[in-house]
Amino acid sequence: MYNEKLRAEMRKLEIMEVRWDVKGLIKALTNKEWLVRMGAARALGETKEAKAVEPLNRALKDKEQSVREEAAEALGKIKDVRAVEPLIQALKDRAWDVRKEAAEALGKIKDVRTIEPLIQALKDEDEYVRGRAARALGKIGGVRTIEPLIQALEDEDGGVRKAVKAALKKIRAKES
Repeated sequence: MYNEKLRAEMRKLEIMEVRWDVKGLIKALTNKEWLVRMGAARALGETKEAKAVEPLNRALKDKEQSVREEAAEALGKIKDVRAVEPLIQALKDRAWDVRKEAAEALGKIKDVRTIEPLIQALKDEDEYVRGRAARALGKIGGVRTIEPLIQALEDEDGGVRKAVKAALKKIRAKES
């Protein structure tokens, strides 16, 4: 019975997605099933609708990590400055993949208020978060990002160092 009900909910979600039913998808963010909430967040990111920003900001506090992760990714696709503060808070989430998506989203929004929190994220315990923070700083650019990125070249993880080098090249290219 439970699986049938969940399948029905997921079919409704698919219909809302193909119909671009933003209002229905926003409502689905409060569904009791986390899979539905996660799918709704993902679909809202695809719509890039500004009216989804506040509901997605609230979804960054969902009890399920997968929902928070999808909400952060969706906010990065929408690129609305109203998501900056909630995404900065998401850089402190207990789940590394939420922090990683928050860093990525902040890089897409390119707001200078994110520079200091992203510099702090260069010291995150997780290498994927550090790498995404470096990439985000490369997208934002500015003189303030250069020295922390140079320091991050000493990161123990090769992937992070590669992301740092790419970020520094991107910043230098903007300045030229």
